[in-house]
Amino acid sequence: MEHKNIKVSIVIPVYNVEKYLDKCIKSVLKQTHENLEIIMVDDGSTDNSGKIADSYLDKDSRIKVIHKKNEKVSVARNTGIDAATGEYVCFADADDYLLPDYVEYLLKLAVENDADVALTKDMFTTFHPNQVDGDQIRIKTPEQATIDILTYNLPIGVYCKIFKREFLGKEIRFVPHIYIGEGFNFNTMAFQRANKVVEGNRRVYFYRRDNPTSATTKFSLDKWENAIYAIENIHKDFILHSESLETAWNYANWHTHCDAFNFLVMAKEEKVYKTVYKKWKKVVKGQAYTAFKVNIIPREKIRAIIMMFCPKLMPWMISNRNKKYMK
Repeated sequence: MEHKNIKVSIVIPVYNVEKYLDKCIKSVLKQTHENLEIIMVDDGSTDNSGKIADSYLDKDSRIKVIHKKNEKVSVARNTGIDAATGEYVCFADADDYLLPDYVEYLLKLAVENDADVALTKDMFTTFHPNQVDGDQIRIKTPEQATIDILTYNLPIGVYCKIFKREFLGKEIRFVPHIYIGEGFNFNTMAFQRANKVVEGNRRVYFYRRDNPTSATTKFSLDKWENAIYAIENIHKDFILHSESLETAWNYANWHTHCDAFNFLVMAKEEKVYKTVYKKWKKVVKGQAYTAFKVNIIPREKIRAIIMMFCPKLMPWMISNRNKKYMK
């Protein structure tokens, strides 16, 4: 079967993204792989996002729009999966956009390697605007792929990935009450059950880091506690078991606490959340050693040293980097 005859469903959860949605939709419509089903799930938006999505219904027959009450991103994505009829399913966030060969590239990786899951480990971001040199294709076992995502050697979100819909079945779904780290949970759930995971590194997706309303841009205690719960849920739902997986999960748990701590400090909310600040700081300093037990790039090990001895230096460095790139 030629790739062009394979139908791919793209699921896009939509919630109050009127500033970005039009660009996202247009990037999907420009895909070089044209056999698409584009499912936008309007999760009870209170701005014009739903109207913008509907405005495309008469412009392209491949587009479907589902309007529902707000139940957060995991339920929205599950709604999209359940409505999908494509042979493969991939995802986009409505405040990001796709390069023209996004679907073509991921589909080719999956089909030619007979893999339940295919992904690319690199993407364009505000901080990484250039294409990578060459493409490196790797086939990974379920355990290795799970270890790699737990050690952040792969993107933890569901963007940049494609899944065989039949493989997802009715069991592999987003956890409804998890809305930070929901993709992390979905991916580890899928990776562990896949026949294999194929990885490339061509950048075909632009991940926006300058959306002020993004769930990971502003500090919210509820959201970061949800992120920590999400990491704990990954561990609880392991179906593969090995010392290497445990070590990788310990690192992911520490890393998540570091992210939460950094956002808390950057928001200058340490005095507002004194108890939480002390609890997270204890984990950040006390479990930094986990970074030296996993295969990560040197920069991440330097980060661990900083978090171990002077944890408030890291959020200061991140803030300065962000200011530099926003200019």
